Amino acid sequence: MFTRTFRRAAAALLVGVATVAPSVAQDWPQWRGPGRDGSAAAFKTPKRWPEKLTLKWRVPVGYGAASPVTAGDRIYLLANDGKRETISALNLGDGKQVWQDGYPVASYVPQEIERELSKGPKATPAYHGGSLYTVGVTGVISAYDAATGRLRWRKEPKGGMKEAYPVFGMAISPLVAGDLLVAPVGGSTHSKLTAFDTATGAVRWEWGAANLHPELGLGYSSPVLAQIGGARQILFWSGRDLVGLAPESGKVLWQFPFRSQWDPVVTPVVHKGLVILSGNPMGTVAVRVDKQGDSWRAEQAWEQKEVFSYMATPVVAGNLLFGMSAKNKGQYFCLDAADGRKLWATEGREGETATMLSAGDSLLILTNDAKLIVARNSPAGFESVRRYEVASSPTWSHPVLFGNRILIKDESNLSLWTL
Repeated sequence: MFTRTFRRAAAALLVGVATVAPSVAQDWPQWRGPGRDGSAAAFKTPKRWPEKLTLKWRVPVGYGAASPVTAGDRIYLLANDGKRETISALNLGDGKQVWQDGYPVASYVPQEIERELSKGPKATPAYHGGSLYTVGVTGVISAYDAATGRLRWRKEPKGGMKEAYPVFGMAISPLVAGDLLVAPVGGSTHSKLTAFDTATGAVRWEWGAANLHPELGLGYSSPVLAQIGGARQILFWSGRDLVGLAPESGKVLWQFPFRSQWDPVVTPVVHKGLVILSGNPMGTVAVRVDKQGDSWRAEQAWEQKEVFSYMATPVVAGNLLFGMSAKNKGQYFCLDAADGRKLWATEGREGETATMLSAGDSLLILTNDAKLIVARNSPAGFESVRRYEVASSPTWSHPVLFGNRILIKDESNLSLWTL
C-alpha cells in the first residue's frame, strides 16, 4: 500500500439517485458525465470490440488532471502550459484550438510527491446554458461565454495558502444547480462550499466552517445534485459528514456522520433512494434518506467493510455497484447495490487507482498508467474483454465517452480515439 502522503496527493487529482437531467448523447458537460454518475447511458456496446482502437488525433494541451467536457462540436479543458492556467475550447473533429484564455498561477507550490503526479489543475469544468465554469488549482473561479471565450466574471482567492486552497490544491469540480454555481472557496482550515449567481458571480449562500473536517476543510470530494424524498438537494461529503443541502439556500436538510481517516475524494453515488459512499476505515456504506412530516431522516441501510474506495468513485450498472478498492494494492469489486453483499472481488495488485464508466453492458476502466480495460458488468466475476494502451504518460483524468468515440487526457496531451 502506498504511503499516506502519496495517497493524499493522488487523491487531489481525482476529484472533480436521480441526478441532473441528461444532455444530448454527445454532450459530456461536467464531472463524471451528463448525470454526474459515470454513466454513458446512450452508449451501445459493439457486437465485437476491435483488437485496437483507432487514434483520430492527439494534440498537446498542457498539464493537469482536470477532465475535458464536451458540448456540441466543442471540447473544453482546463490545464497548465507551464506559465499559467489555460482555459481552452477545441474542435471535436480535429482537436484544433478555437479560443484560449489564461491567468498566472505562480503562487501555487506543489508538494514534492505531487510533482510526480500532476503539474496542473484538477477540478473538471462545468458547461451549462452556453457558459463554461472553471475552478483553478489555487481557487480561481471563472465564468466564460463558451462560444467566444469572453470572460463574464471571475473570483480571485484571498489570503495565504491555508486560507486560499487546500494542501494539494482545489480538486472539487463545480456544480451547476439551476441559476447557481456551487464551488469550493478557501483552504484546509478556512473553507466554504459557496453558491454563486451564474450570471453575475454574486454570492447567494455559503456552507462550511464548523461543519467541516478540522484538518482537511472541504476536502476533494465533488458535490452532486439529486432528487431524493421528493426534493431536489445537493449531496456533499466533507470528510466528516455526508449532508443534503437545499440548493436555493444552502440549508442543511439532513446529515450523516461519515468521518474518514484519509482525505475525502469519492463522489457520492445515488441509487434508488440510497446514497452510497466509501472511505477508510468505514468501508462502503449506503444511507437511506427520507422525509417524515417536516423532518428529514438519514439512516444507514447497509454496510460493507470488506472493500472501500479511496480515489476511484464507484459506478452503478443495473442493481450492481462496481468499484476499485484500495485494499490489497487495488481490487476491482462488485456489490449488490440493494443490500451491500459482496458478489466478487479480484485478488489485488490491480494498481494505484482507476476511473470507471458504465457503458451499455460493459465497464470501461481507465487506469492511471494509461490502460483502458473493457470488462463485462457481470455479477459472476471480473471478466476482461479487451485491454488497450491509450497513452504513453499517466492518465489521471476521467475519460469522456460519446457514441463510438472516447477522449483521453494524459499528462499533457488530449487524444480522440474511436472504437
